[in-house]
Amino acid sequence: MAIKQHTPNFWQKRAMPARLLWPLSKLYGLISHRSLQQKALKAQKLPKPTIVIGNINVGGTGKTPATIALTQALQARGIKVAILSRGFGRNHKALTLASTELTALEMGDEPYLIYQKTAAPMAIYHNRYEAGIALLAQNPHIDCFICDDALQHRQLARDIEIALIGKQGFGNGYLLPAGPLREPLERLQTVDYIWANGTDEETIHHLKEMMDTPIIQLKASLQDPRSLHSQALLPFTEWQTIPFTAIAGIAHPENFYQMLEAKGLQFTTRSYPDHYALTEADLADITTPILMTEKDASKCLYFKRENLWRVPLELSLPESLVDEIIEKISTKTS
Repeated sequence: MAIKQHTPNFWQKRAMPARLLWPLSKLYGLISHRSLQQKALKAQKLPKPTIVIGNINVGGTGKTPATIALTQALQARGIKVAILSRGFGRNHKALTLASTELTALEMGDEPYLIYQKTAAPMAIYHNRYEAGIALLAQNPHIDCFICDDALQHRQLARDIEIALIGKQGFGNGYLLPAGPLREPLERLQTVDYIWANGTDEETIHHLKEMMDTPIIQLKASLQDPRSLHSQALLPFTEWQTIPFTAIAGIAHPENFYQMLEAKGLQFTTRSYPDHYALTEADLADITTPILMTEKDASKCLYFKRENLWRVPLELSLPESLVDEIIEKISTKTS
C-alpha cells in the first residue's frame, strides 16, 4: 500500500487553516531571518568559485535536474566541476566522497542520481565547506563547485546564486508553516538568476514586475523509458497500448504524472513521500509494469522484480546562459 504524504492543500490558497497559522509564520520569518544573517556573517569561502542552486520553497522545483543540467553543460565546455551535497535521507551522516561502489542509501537518492549522470567529483556532508576542502585535497584541479539545495546554507560563501521555481509557484505566498516558503519572495531580488521550471506565465509576469533578477525559463522533457535491468529502451508510443502503473516518491508526484499524460498515456498511480526508501514489498501487489522517476529508480536497482522502468527527465539550458556563467566563473578565478 502506498504511503501518501504530500504538502498541505492549504499551502496553495489563503484558506482558514493558513490564516490561523499566519502568526506562526511571522514568528518563523523573524527567527529564520536572524539565524540566516548570523550564519552569513561567519560564512566560510572555498578556494574555488562556488555556485549555489536552491529554492525558497519546500521541495519540488527541480533542483536535482538543474544541478545535473548545469554540471553537464559546464563539463561539455571543459570546466572541471565538483558537487557538494547534504545527502538528505542517507543511512549515515559521515563525510563521504562519492564512488561507484556506493548505493543511494549510502549517498542519498539525489546525490546518487547526480553522480550517476555526471561522474563529477562529489562530497556529501552537512558542512559544505569541510566537504569542499576534503574534495579539493583529492581533486586539486577543480575549477568550480556546485552546491545542490544550498540557498539557505548561508554558512558557505557563494559567488553565484541560482533559485529554482517550479510548477506550483509560491502557493499562497506565506512562510512556513502557513505556506510553502522558507524565505520571503523578496529574497529572489538578491540572487543572480531565477530559473523557472514549468512555472506559469502569471507567476513569471508577477516576478518581472517585482524585481530585475534575470528569469530563465527552462525546458523540461521526459525521455523514453529504460528497463532498470536490461537498459532496453521502449518508446512512449509503445506504452500507449500497455497497461502500467506510474509511481513517484517526490515532493510533487502529480508533476510526473501530468508529464506522462502529456505523452498520451493512461495509467494508474501510486505515490510515496519524498525520498521514500522503496522496498520490493511496497511493489509486490502491483501486477503491471511500473514506470518511475530516476530518483525512485536509484533505490530499486537491486530488486529482483522484472518490468521496472525508469523515466529520465532532462532540462535544457540556453547556450547564452552557460556562456554567461562561465564568464562569471572566470572572473571569480582571475
